[in-house]
Amino acid sequence: MFKNFQDSAKNLKKTKVLCTAAVFAALYVVLYAAKLPITAGLRISFTYISLALSGWLLGPVPAMLVGFVGDILGSNLFPQGAYFPGFTLTSVLSGLIYGLILYRRNPKKMLFPVAISKLTTNLFMNIGLNSFWLYFIMGSGWLAGLADRVIKNIIALPIEVILLLVIIKILHSHNVEKMYK
Repeated sequence: MFKNFQDSAKNLKKTKVLCTAAVFAALYVVLYAAKLPITAGLRISFTYISLALSGWLLGPVPAMLVGFVGDILGSNLFPQGAYFPGFTLTSVLSGLIYGLILYRRNPKKMLFPVAISKLTTNLFMNIGLNSFWLYFIMGSGWLAGLADRVIKNIIALPIEVILLLVIIKILHSHNVEKMYK
């Protein structure tokens, strides 16, 4: 796992990897703008797609970079309140998780890694860390939306896993991952 981290960091010297990371960051921003509101404080977001795909193709370090750049640009171009760096950290750590779990995985055997990476990010990042940030920002009012966040992430999990598997299968059918080995 540590070797994959080092390899992905070394790959940042490659123009192709940097350009692809920039495309994934741009995709992140587009998906950030396309959030679907459920309630006043709850939204469905698809930014995980760019993080997971960059983690799969490029590795943990570029995926962290995608999360960092994408969240800062997205939150400043499409603000939904004041910028808070804690949510950027959540995005960076989500990129790390996707990269550590998905990088260099066989695309034909992705069900378990995709499910584990999505479960981990939903549980620890979306529910755990984001709830902490909301507590930090709002004080006692964060607890009111916790049940909604848990339910949303439980319902979304299988849909998100299936969507990622379909996208990876499509990319694999075009041998995209071979361009980054």
